[in-house]
Amino acid sequence: MKYVAFFLFCLLTIASFAPASVAQIRLNEILGDPGTDWNGDGNVDSKLDEWVEIVNVGASAVDLANFRISDAAAATDFRFALSGMIGPGEVKVYYGSDVVAWQAANGVSQLGLSLNNAGDTVFLYEVTGPDIATSDTRAYATAEVLDDRSTGRLPQGTGGWVIFDALNPYTGNQPPTPTGCAPSPGQAPQCPTPTHSSTWGEIKALYRG
Repeated sequence: MKYVAFFLFCLLTIASFAPASVAQIRLNEILGDPGTDWNGDGNVDSKLDEWVEIVNVGASAVDLANFRISDAAAATDFRFALSGMIGPGEVKVYYGSDVVAWQAANGVSQLGLSLNNAGDTVFLYEVTGPDIATSDTRAYATAEVLDDRSTGRLPQGTGGWVIFDALNPYTGNQPPTPTGCAPSPGQAPQCPTPTHSSTWGEIKALYRG
């Protein structure tokens, strides 16, 4: 009996150190306080120009029919139902205008994504029949999305959450880290080129024969 107990202890110990599973479809970038015409309709609108980006970090395509996006207020009542396929490494962005159009077509209140400028939580749910699983979630603070800042993963899909603040530089000292990168809906992050200072002696050494 003692050997069985020891075996179970070993299994539990190994499990406690095993890495958590990573969802294949993840939240990738969020912009909740737009000051730019992000959806390209010719107008700047605080509801229609908000956006959430997702990414497929897996090696196979995924049908998004079971996925939903929501915020803290809506929770599992959801804001938006996704559709279509997303390929390996592909990103998809959903603007507030996309969400409002879906809400109108489905006879629900046209509130858009309803991302709170003072901080909110974005949920990506996967729904299978009566079962609702959280595929990914991100709680952000005011500074992360204020006035055309976005918060996103760097590297996209797999990295930690940072602030993309090229349009409105963040000078505070609270995490996450500001990067100088530009918000990049549907694209790879556009970040400043790193610079390296060199002494005059190092520069001359480059050209010595």
